[in-house]
Amino acid sequence: MVLTRFAQDPTLRQHCVLFDVMDTLVADPFFRGFEQDLFGMSGGIKELFAVKDQRSFVEFECGQISEKEHFETYFVDRRQVAGARVRSYLRNKYEWLPGMKELCTELKGLGVPMGTFSNYPAEWAPLIEEAVGLSELVPWAFVSGEARVRKPAPEAFKVALEIVGRDASEVVFVDDSATNVDAARRCGIASIRFDGATTLKPALFKELGLPISPKAAL
Repeated sequence: MVLTRFAQDPTLRQHCVLFDVMDTLVADPFFRGFEQDLFGMSGGIKELFAVKDQRSFVEFECGQISEKEHFETYFVDRRQVAGARVRSYLRNKYEWLPGMKELCTELKGLGVPMGTFSNYPAEWAPLIEEAVGLSELVPWAFVSGEARVRKPAPEAFKVALEIVGRDASEVVFVDDSATNVDAARRCGIASIRFDGATTLKPALFKELGLPISPKAAL
């Protein structure tokens, strides 16, 4: 699967919107019955976290280990994991969050540059692309598995700005994580905490200096 990458345009200095991906643009299957569907755990996500090797995913998300190594170290007790089944499950469960595809379509129509700013394994970005065609609207810019650094580290924001060729004052960042939003603000980046397309649109249009009418609201 070919991912459309963010392409810098030195002649265009319009503000760029950097979107987190999981649970900002796309629903994260991990928090929507993943543990029950794949491992038969009925105690919710806490039951999975109690036996899952948390370090393994962080290392995978930072590109320090491969997908194969991640599945081999998925659980603390090193039980086997059917990696192909996990990949298939994720691919089938990814979907746009309500209103976000429509909002990104509108922003693209208005000529607003957009890019991803995602903490996610590089090997799973193509699964998202296959499922929802994300980069048809929001090109891939920063992925932690490629950059080898994660939000909220200041270095992650530095790398993201370099990728899109913008200063901090020329970017608006959108993320569902309060920790990441606060970190972005400390870097001088205007940031909006995502809690749904309906509330995001007016806040984002205001930051971008775009007019919005009541009838056009999502």
